[in-house]
Amino acid sequence: MQKIAVLDDDEHWCHTIKRFFRNDFEVTTFQDVQTFLDSPIESYDLIIVDFTITPSHRYEQEKTGIEIINQLRIRLKKPPKLVLTSAFISKNDSGIAANISNIADQILPKDLGLDQILQSIKNLLRVEHPS
Repeated sequence: MQKIAVLDDDEHWCHTIKRFFRNDFEVTTFQDVQTFLDSPIESYDLIIVDFTITPSHRYEQEKTGIEIINQLRIRLKKPPKLVLTSAFISKNDSGIAANISNIADQILPKDLGLDQILQSIKNLLRVEHPS
């Protein structure tokens, strides 16, 4: 089973993704950047990163999802598929998503709906791992 990591400070969103994806993927969720960065990032097939992540510890600096994705691309020789999600980018904001589309493998607005997000992720991983 393919493995997905979700980095998002919204506990409800993490729980929802984990439950909704559980039949298709092994999902690990993280709510703070440092715990995520200390995890075995190379073991994931895909990572979903929220656009805005609030620091959870005093020593953490605030980072955007874009900064985290850029850091992963620099740090890892072969990074997993990287998906940026946001509640601030709507499915109707195609211009905004197009402007930042070179950052991540895919930009997925959270209001797209879980069915469509799941299908988009399946499609993205299918390209990487054809059946």
